Amino acid sequence: MNSSVFSFLSDFVFLLLLFIQIPSSLSNDDQYSACSKKSACGHISTGFPFWGAGRPSECGIPELKLNCENNITKMNINQVAYRVLEINPEFKTLRIAREDYSAGLCPPKFANSTFNPKVFETVEVYRNLTFVYGCEYAPKTIPVPITFTCKINEVDGQSGYIKDGDNGPGELCTGSVFVPVSITDFPPFSIPDFPPDWNMAAFEEQLKKGFEVRWKVDMDLCWECYKSSGVCGFDNVTSQPTCYYPPGMPSPPEISL
Repeated sequence: MNSSVFSFLSDFVFLLLLFIQIPSSLSNDDQYSACSKKSACGHISTGFPFWGAGRPSECGIPELKLNCENNITKMNINQVAYRVLEINPEFKTLRIAREDYSAGLCPPKFANSTFNPKVFETVEVYRNLTFVYGCEYAPKTIPVPITFTCKINEVDGQSGYIKDGDNGPGELCTGSVFVPVSITDFPPFSIPDFPPDWNMAAFEEQLKKGFEVRWKVDMDLCWECYKSSGVCGFDNVTSQPTCYYPPGMPSPPEISL
């Protein structure tokens, strides 16, 4: 190889490495700038541990992505779509309502409200109710059967009922869905003074109010980051929270869940 060709190749490799390094430096600055902003959609405005709705994935926990649709904040959790009604950073709680129950009790698919225990935990004042679909009849063992009808598999008038707990549909029914509900708004069906004026319209309105879950990210670690002029984010390489600093600041301390 002659010297001119070697010199050309050396210069080319040098320039290539230079251009590779430049975006990396800019990326760190961009992460600090992007994660300093809050997600904003409708009446919801929030920062870490959430991302989406204006914040890139480097700004929050992967499972806590927010979507903005028609100025309504939404989340997908375990393949179920929810509307985000409220975020309370002080108590680390989310109030969410199932999107598929916003139009009634007949969802297009049967998917339970389940949550990754590494990311979420239940709130004590809630319990599960099971909505059972496509039944021949409600079992006689149900103390206070609350029944309704749905269109199941393109067939109208399919019977359904509601029962306590997170049970399956049984042999006589097509499918079931369990959803957390407030103990105050939905008293156990077995008690004698179950509201006599309770009806399905009232039931559906209560479901639209949603329920709360608590996220399990240790926010105290992020407060240390904020006090050091950084912003909390998420390192997709290490799969751990991290701290982004403005240009010229020292490397952030390691933050872990």
